[in-house]
Amino acid sequence: MNEATGILFPKRGVGRFLGKPGLLSLTLFLGLTFPNAASAGLRVCNGSVDLVNVAIGYDTEDGLRTEGWWTITANACSQVLQEPLKANNYYLHVSDGFGESRLGGDVTLCIRQEKFVLFDGDQCWQRGLIEADFFKIETDGAEDWTVLLSYD
Repeated sequence: MNEATGILFPKRGVGRFLGKPGLLSLTLFLGLTFPNAASAGLRVCNGSVDLVNVAIGYDTEDGLRTEGWWTITANACSQVLQEPLKANNYYLHVSDGFGESRLGGDVTLCIRQEKFVLFDGDQCWQRGLIEADFFKIETDGAEDWTVLLSYD
């Protein structure tokens, strides 16, 4: 299995990071500042040849929130959060059409097989939920962020 890698494009300069082994790699872009706030948010683009299902996690005033699913076909994008980003960290879980994880991550949060919105990412089994690995995305306070999924 290849090492999942990605390139982070901060406001000025270029940084590089390594993730856990996975089948997909991540490239993260700091989006351009748009005059229309409706264009801000979190966008996930699927640069692979396979359909993927995406779940996200992020901190809110009510606690850690996880939600899914967005189905993204090959070479397509989905705007998963429509409003300007407020948290510094977002979490991404990617699975294939069979429910198999396609991206490694260091953060374990709860999901369901069907569409969901959940609060509190722990005690998944006790709550009748599924534990899943999420990849941490650090947005450094940006209001707009795009993640590109692709094979190494």
